[in-house]
Amino acid sequence: MSTNLIKIDERAHGFLDFGVAKAESVTESRRRSFEQFLSDGRNAGMDYLARNVDKRFDPSLLVPGARSVLCFLAPYGQASGGVAGFAQGADYHKVIKDRLFAVMQELKAQYPGFEGRPFVDSAPVLERFWAVKAGLGFIGQNNFFISPQHGLRTLIGVIVCNIPAERFPPHAPLAVTDCGACGACLKACPSGALRAPFDLDARKCISYLTIESDDPPQTSLDERRGWRFGCEECMRACPWDLPLAPLPEFETHRTELAAMTDEDWAGLSEAEFDERFADSGLRRAGYGKLTGR
Repeated sequence: MSTNLIKIDERAHGFLDFGVAKAESVTESRRRSFEQFLSDGRNAGMDYLARNVDKRFDPSLLVPGARSVLCFLAPYGQASGGVAGFAQGADYHKVIKDRLFAVMQELKAQYPGFEGRPFVDSAPVLERFWAVKAGLGFIGQNNFFISPQHGLRTLIGVIVCNIPAERFPPHAPLAVTDCGACGACLKACPSGALRAPFDLDARKCISYLTIESDDPPQTSLDERRGWRFGCEECMRACPWDLPLAPLPEFETHRTELAAMTDEDWAGLSEAEFDERFADSGLRRAGYGKLTGR
C-alpha cells in the first residue's frame, strides 16, 4: 500500500463515515436483480430508474477515467408531523452536494489533476451498492442501507473520481455484516409493499405514493397511519433504528411541521406553501398532494 495516502476528515464536513470502492462494473448478480426489479414493474411510475441503465452499472460511463467511488454517510433525524425524518429541513440533495463540493476542494489540494463529480440520489448511481462495496455497511431486509455503527438514518453522498482507490486508507472491518432475520420490518409494513426480505414493490409503498407518484394517494391519512410525506413504519420497527444527531440543515422546519394540524394543512394557500417551504424537499410532492387538494 502506498504510504502517500490521501486522507479526508469526513467529520469536518458533517459526515458520519467515509469509505472508498474501486470504480468498476457492478456484479452480475446486482445487475440481474435490478433488471428483474424493472421487468416486474416494481419501480412503479419511477421511469427514470429504467433510463441510463448502463451508467448505473458502470461508473466510468458517468465520469470518464473513474478509478474510485467515494461514499459518505450524512445523518438525519426522526419523523414528525407525518413527514419523514429526511424531510424535516432543507432539501437533502443540495445540502449533501454542497458538502461534497467542499470535500472535492480538499481532494484537489492533495491530488493534482483531480477530476470527479458528486452525486446525491439524482443520477444513475447505485449508491447503496457502492456504500456496501466501500465497507460502510450492508443492505437490510427492508432494503435500507444499514451501518452497524450508525444505523439506518443516513443518506449516501457519492463522489466518482480519477484518484486510484488504493490511495485512500481502507475502512475498518465491519463487526456485523447483515441485519439478522427478525422480520420486524416485513410485519410492520402497513401496505404489503415489503413483500419478502429485500423485495419491495413501490406500487404499494406509502413513501412512493406520497412523494414520487404523479397521482394523489388513493388512501386516507388514517389508512396511511398519518403519513403525509413518506413512511417510516419499517424503519421504526427495525432494531438498527439508532438515534442520530442530524445535520442542522435537516432540522430547520421540524418545529413548524410538528405543530401543523390537519386544519393547518387544509388552510395553507399555495403561495404560503411556496414561501414557507421554498428550500424543502416537500416541494417534490407538491402543494396539492400534501394538502389533499
